[in-house]
Amino acid sequence: MNKENKFKTPILIIAWRRPKHTKKLINKIKQINPDNLYIACDGPNKENSLEKIKVKKTKELLLKSFEKVRVKKYFFSNHNQGCKLGVSNAINWFFEHEEEGIILEDDCIPHLDFFVFCQEMLEKYRNDERIWSITGHNQQNDIQRGNGTYYFSKYPRSWGWASWKRSWLKYDRDITDWPIIKSKGILKNKLKNKREKIFWENIMDNIYHHNSPNTWDYQWTLSAFLNNGLTIVPNKNLIENIGFDEDSTHTFGSDFNGSLKKTKKNSFNLFPTIHPDFFEIDKQADEIVDILEYSGGNKISKKFIIKKLKNIKIKLLKIIKKI
Repeated sequence: MNKENKFKTPILIIAWRRPKHTKKLINKIKQINPDNLYIACDGPNKENSLEKIKVKKTKELLLKSFEKVRVKKYFFSNHNQGCKLGVSNAINWFFEHEEEGIILEDDCIPHLDFFVFCQEMLEKYRNDERIWSITGHNQQNDIQRGNGTYYFSKYPRSWGWASWKRSWLKYDRDITDWPIIKSKGILKNKLKNKREKIFWENIMDNIYHHNSPNTWDYQWTLSAFLNNGLTIVPNKNLIENIGFDEDSTHTFGSDFNGSLKKTKKNSFNLFPTIHPDFFEIDKQADEIVDILEYSGGNKISKKFIIKKLKNIKIKLLKIIKKI
């Protein structure tokens, strides 16, 4: 990208207690010469003195960076809100000011093509309510899906994404209508099989009744299901997740996503953009996502997860033969 040209699409950075991760994200964003940044950082738990130091360093880093950015807004919390409130409040704040934009958490390091791709998709589908969001996170192990630069998924992704205020306004982090949704069996027609239905009903039951897990993104997925929202997925992975360490909130150990998080160099041929011929979900691609992240890989046992990852290549090869 030409250094004299400003990247116009608004970007939201969501950080917390990882100054080293945040610095890597800052350095990447600086390369696109952004014009409009929103910067959010949650606060520390009062009882954790080490966390206070890490959060303080993160906030100081964010405040002293981006000196050349024309518009900067900050949303810092003095106390810890937790993942559910911390992230969703930051996104609420972002879309109170903007109609569309890119969202990056501190452990999601994008390829530079990610920004251009999101900007183009945000503009193209700005008024098309069939499209719910855009992601940079591809888990297809370099399998080409469809005949375009990107394909459509029923799953929104949170590892580097973009969306519109029109979609976010339909988000309900407390899933207040869940008992009605469940009793009417609304998800039955949205999901492929009984296994998926059981998985998602269990997840939503736990969030609704027990606020567990303390997160925001399962609710975002439910909103997409209920509104038949499609997510745009590039046919090349554009995000490297570096958050598999002791400071992660929900991701522990690199075994589960190690083969997926690496962004391969010199393998990006997204431009000029080729648009898909049809607006339809790629079911085979979504099956892989389900296996890796949802009803096919929801066992707690690390041994089970590692075995599942070793067997996933066999599953992928079987799918390739069907294409």
